[in-house]
Amino acid sequence: MFIRLLAFLASLSMFLMPNAGHAAAAGNFSPGDLIRGNAVNTVYYFAPDGKRYVFPNEKTYFTWYSDFSGVKTITDGQLGAIPLGKNITYRPGYKMVKITTDPKVYAVEQGGILRWVTTQEIAETLYGLSWKNQIDDVPDAFFTNYTIGTPITSSAAYDPQDTMTLTPNIAIDKQFDETQATITISSVSNGFVPPSITIQKGEMIIWTNRDIDTHTVTGSDFSSGTLQPNQSYSREFTSTGSYDYNCSIQPSMRGTINVVD
Repeated sequence: MFIRLLAFLASLSMFLMPNAGHAAAAGNFSPGDLIRGNAVNTVYYFAPDGKRYVFPNEKTYFTWYSDFSGVKTITDGQLGAIPLGKNITYRPGYKMVKITTDPKVYAVEQGGILRWVTTQEIAETLYGLSWKNQIDDVPDAFFTNYTIGTPITSSAAYDPQDTMTLTPNIAIDKQFDETQATITISSVSNGFVPPSITIQKGEMIIWTNRDIDTHTVTGSDFSSGTLQPNQSYSREFTSTGSYDYNCSIQPSMRGTINVVD
């Protein structure tokens, strides 16, 4: 497994060489974006809950994305300020999975639920004559990312293509609340993370103070008051436009909310 991980990181480094495009976008990202730091090539999914979710290996990554062209580079300090979430699981419907210590083959349902494909005939109906080539081994260490659901005893009980269509992105797979986005209030050196974010009209922003010091979120027409460590403040944005704000205690900490239709 360690060798596979090294290979995955090596493949990332080939695609993620620093460039002007990445540098220009540094620090500005929104829920649903792929992010990485400057020093480490590991790619994370930035979720609406303000956490970064991990792709445990390259096979999992490529069930969701065809390449690394959409990855945004942020500072290592910003990356470290974002709390870690759980591991990303296989895209539902993309392939079947198994582990080496268990002969059962599973189809993946939304939310990382595994459903045992009980017969070869069902597997062939679902994934074609070459169904054996549509199975990936999941390392035992990552199998705990999944939960076991009801077995598939009929081909009518599961449709791979429909399952993929109904799960076009990770946010839907993990059932994130896409009507809100979370911003981390970090140290003075890292500021608000992300410092600039784009949301849809009607969405809510939640600021959470993950620093050891007190901070505020102060805009022209909104104010959190003093936020102690681990306290949060939320505001719904109902009109389009750009909203600048800062921390009145540390005015160098600034952020922008871009609200679009």
